[in-house]
Amino acid sequence: CNSLLVTHMIVYALVARGKVVLAEFTMTSGNFPTVTRLLLSKISQSDTRMSYVYDRHVFHYIVEDGITYMCMADEQSRRRVAFAFLEDAKIRFRNQYLDLMHRAPAFTMNPEFAPVLERQIAYY
Repeated sequence: CNSLLVTHMIVYALVARGKVVLAEFTMTSGNFPTVTRLLLSKISQSDTRMSYVYDRHVFHYIVEDGITYMCMADEQSRRRVAFAFLEDAKIRFRNQYLDLMHRAPAFTMNPEFAPVLERQIAYY
């Protein structure tokens, strides 16, 4: 008897400063960009890491130095994998944009950083 291979994956990721989205990438369509904007307005800007369940998805995020790194995964995904992805994205983003991240306008980093998020989502 063959069992079905079920993939548990990250399907959306973003980097924001407060409510200002600096870069994002998604593997699918849905209302989660709207949900993430709502979440961004509620997230404390204090350094933290949390998970928030919405419908059948979980939004995981890290806030560090006023920047929010967030991903959305299905509810079966492991928190450890999501937070490993976020730590990786944080390091890559900070290495590339440390001088700009606190003053850049919305989506400034998207052309360069969305492909990085895409590659890392595929990796994790």
